[in-house]
Amino acid sequence: MSCVIGRDVTHYTVQAWPVSAPSINIALTCMKKIAPSAGFHGADPRMLRSRAWRALWFGATMIIGLIWWELLLARIIGPARVERGRMARMAMLARRFRVMAVRLGGVWIKLGQYISTRVDILPQEVLIELNDLQDAVPPEDSHRMMALLETELGKPLSTLFEEVDAEPVAAASFGQAHLATLPTGQRVVVKVQRPYMDEIVDVDLHSLRVVGRWALLYRPLRERVNLFLLIKEFADGVLAELDYEQEASNAERFATNFARDPAVRIPQVYRNLSTRRVLVLENVEEIKITDYDGLSSAGVSRVAVARKLFQTYLQQIFIDGFFHADPHPGNLFVQPLDLERALALGIEIPQTPTSTRKTGDAEGSERVPNTPFRLVYVDFGMVGTVSPAYMKELKEFIIATSLKDARRLTAAAQRMGFFLPGADTRRIEQAIGLLFDRFWGMTVSDLTDVDFGEMYSFALQFRDLLSSLPFQIPQNILYLGRAVNILSGMSTALDPQFNAWKEMQPFARGIAGAGASNVQDVLNEAIKLARLTVQLPTQLDAFFSQALNGQLELRAQLSQPSATDLHRLESSVSRLGTAVVFAALLVCGTLLLINSLTLGAAVCYAMAILTFVRMIIR
Repeated sequence: MSCVIGRDVTHYTVQAWPVSAPSINIALTCMKKIAPSAGFHGADPRMLRSRAWRALWFGATMIIGLIWWELLLARIIGPARVERGRMARMAMLARRFRVMAVRLGGVWIKLGQYISTRVDILPQEVLIELNDLQDAVPPEDSHRMMALLETELGKPLSTLFEEVDAEPVAAASFGQAHLATLPTGQRVVVKVQRPYMDEIVDVDLHSLRVVGRWALLYRPLRERVNLFLLIKEFADGVLAELDYEQEASNAERFATNFARDPAVRIPQVYRNLSTRRVLVLENVEEIKITDYDGLSSAGVSRVAVARKLFQTYLQQIFIDGFFHADPHPGNLFVQPLDLERALALGIEIPQTPTSTRKTGDAEGSERVPNTPFRLVYVDFGMVGTVSPAYMKELKEFIIATSLKDARRLTAAAQRMGFFLPGADTRRIEQAIGLLFDRFWGMTVSDLTDVDFGEMYSFALQFRDLLSSLPFQIPQNILYLGRAVNILSGMSTALDPQFNAWKEMQPFARGIAGAGASNVQDVLNEAIKLARLTVQLPTQLDAFFSQALNGQLELRAQLSQPSATDLHRLESSVSRLGTAVVFAALLVCGTLLLINSLTLGAAVCYAMAILTFVRMIIR
């Protein structure tokens, strides 16, 4: 081992930290000497300013580009020509953001993952660019992290661990994980937060708020998105992820919720070794859920894993109201069990014989054995909650979907805030009904085979909805939408024939039956019906009285296509009138100039120029 202390660089050749070794104690002593220069007492202000300037420069160029293309050039060369290259420009902007995020790390990678879930705001071309954005940041210097770990825990590592692996097993934006061994021989995962993260996150969030204020200059974005609420929710989530004590509490809550399900495993938290910046968990790493070869070798059915994953999320969302909001493949593992261990845990053993099943992949088939397993969750920094009011609407949503009831689903979605104010719910209900009739019950594989002409016909029939896009994802269930998106893709990858409709129906029948047995709900419906019955004669009397006295008023509302056509007609008439005034002023100025009335001609030309500018701006 060599310890070289320079201005800001320290090198070691050790690959692991057997903390009982004298040589490592010497290394830790070296690190203590350089700890102040390493920045444990505060981040370098120059580094923070550099981060802020990079982010603000990106934000400024993005806003200027949007205003230049969408507000100025569209008036000069026409919106049609601007629209033709819009998707390419947005994809290029997403690529630029991805480069910046990977370079800076921290909040910006989290932001890319966050906005990649906003399918109601961003086009698919942008989502494709951002979907590949992962925590692809290099790990922090391991020796520096060991010194930070010892400083944070306040004790020599040799008194706390038998051994700590220097090389991290995972590196993310905010921290990295190292394997370690306790004096008892138990293998654990030590999650350590990177240095300066509080200062870095504070600077990054401030830069994000500044860019958000600039973005509000772009009117289409201002009218469509409540940007301040989105930034606030994102900031709250980021700050929560920095608190490892809160993550420990989340893990313990998940363990309590799944205490009665032996087929789900949550790692144990070692509170005595955990702080706000350090979290020590039981090492539960098994077969990665996307390691399909590993699952087959262990005799675990991918079909059963997909079904179990889906069922655990139904419980998290509709029963517990507390769900894992980041179920990506790195946070889910499968633990194969022998029969004796499974019986001891109380896990049901499959009784069906081993069989061969089509999976739709290149191999053509998959062995479906009966090996029992446990689904393992890790990383509880990003979680979501469902309030009791939203829980009721979500249950209504899933029941309506199971029954193919478009009216009931539309009403539930409207109460949950999925539609913008003024949305035509009647048209939305018609669209949902048509989608139910055509696609209900299909698997993802079936949907990929749908004829393009059929989808084009649907787009023409509901082009008013597609042009106005009166949809939004409510901020308070944004994490739920993100989790469902990831869950859908993972379940389909495990089992290409996975049918969420089929898996959902037994659960929907269960919660529908539970709702029907609720005496209070029945009484509330009875009271509502009785109130309507009592009020009906009075309302009928008032209606006929107004009709006989000639006081009855009828109000009609234009359909969305008619309203759009009327708006276009009004705009065309307004532009035509402005063009006539512009031409008249030009002719008047020319006539005055011919007659040597220079001052009058200049006034007419100036007014013509102002009219032309006004026509472009409008």
